[in-house]
Amino acid sequence: MSTVSRSATPAEARTRSVRQGAGRVLVFAFLGTLFDGAELNLVGYPMAYIAGSLHVSTIQIVQVTTLQGFASILGGLVCGWLGDRFGRRWTYTGSVLIFGVAAVLGGLAPTYGLFLVTRLIAGVGMGGLFGLAYSMFTESWKTSRRGAMGGSIQSMYFAGQIVTEGIVYFCTVRFGEAEGWRGGYIVIGVITLVIGLLAAVTLPESEQWRHYRSELAAGRVPERMRPAKVPLSDLFRREHARGTVLFIVLASAMFISTNSLISYLTTFLVQVEKVPLGTASLIVLFGLVITAITYPLTGALSDAISRRSAFFVSALVGVVGFGWLLLLVATGSAHVTVHFWTDQTFWAVMLCAAGSGGFGVLGVWMAEFFPTRIRSAGSNTSYYAGRGVGAGLFPLAALSIGGSVPVALALGVVGPVLGALFALAVPDRTGRTIVAVE
Repeated sequence: MSTVSRSATPAEARTRSVRQGAGRVLVFAFLGTLFDGAELNLVGYPMAYIAGSLHVSTIQIVQVTTLQGFASILGGLVCGWLGDRFGRRWTYTGSVLIFGVAAVLGGLAPTYGLFLVTRLIAGVGMGGLFGLAYSMFTESWKTSRRGAMGGSIQSMYFAGQIVTEGIVYFCTVRFGEAEGWRGGYIVIGVITLVIGLLAAVTLPESEQWRHYRSELAAGRVPERMRPAKVPLSDLFRREHARGTVLFIVLASAMFISTNSLISYLTTFLVQVEKVPLGTASLIVLFGLVITAITYPLTGALSDAISRRSAFFVSALVGVVGFGWLLLLVATGSAHVTVHFWTDQTFWAVMLCAAGSGGFGVLGVWMAEFFPTRIRSAGSNTSYYAGRGVGAGLFPLAALSIGGSVPVALALGVVGPVLGALFALAVPDRTGRTIVAVE
């Protein structure tokens, strides 16, 4: 018995095309975030090997990390504006290709000066991905599961760090400490370039952005919904200023939480508590895994109760964790041994890591707040300004104020406290339908 095949109607074909496009957008959002994390870890993980090969001190390599961070802030501002002005697809592609080329050149750099230049270039490219990835994703993905999937995208950052460790470790075993890190740079750079080239060919442009630009060109966009003549000034217009400022505060709060652990946890374990490096690495890994898990969980919770409520709950977890740690430090009871699972300090640190779940909400929350014409710029500006404060300035200030590594680590409590205080004041448009002209 034969069946007669029926050709898809134009509406069905259109629906299938939209779904396929959304799927490709999601894949590239995952890949961009993954290799953003991989690229960032290219300095931190093989730091000692890079310093030895280039005949410089570890402090000079740390300076590379700091300067690369500032370059990413510049990249965030510029790429955010370019994504709104010239399109998400090509700006994303350009950002990925930039830090892919920079990774390859970094692996070939014969001197410290040239290596520094390649990392600054990489920083500019990396600075474009956050706002672009979440703009493309939010403009194409179903509203019912936007938070959970957005949190999953952010968790790929940690997967990227693990990828770097695996590749650099393999290359180091194969080529030795002096040349292994170079091989890791080249391998990751080449993979990144492939992703960039694939994006140029297969990544669809946002239909919402395309529609907005066509309406703008046709003169059908009301004056108040047109882009400002001065780049980024639109973010501080009356209807957006409050949200922009508060998102910067929340991003700063999240970076304070996470970077207090990143900056000081290993040092606290190894140098202060004299925990063996293997045990310390295991504790840090547990923290990373917990953080990565809480991102999609908090995102899913935000789908159920709202973005700001889920962020607030996550911040309260962080307050409990860091508050517990601060109490242990203040009373001289913050100790970790090789039997760390029996130590209060270990469990306090794990709660601190679990309190970082708010990062799983921020990307979608920002993208739903800002209109299409400034979505990339608004998300990037808020995120990278927060990174400058929370990841750049606060860890150094905490050490200066606290006077010791344990106190500086525990002062990370400032992050979740700020998050809890300001989260409920931020405008929330959970699950809204994204339209082109608004």
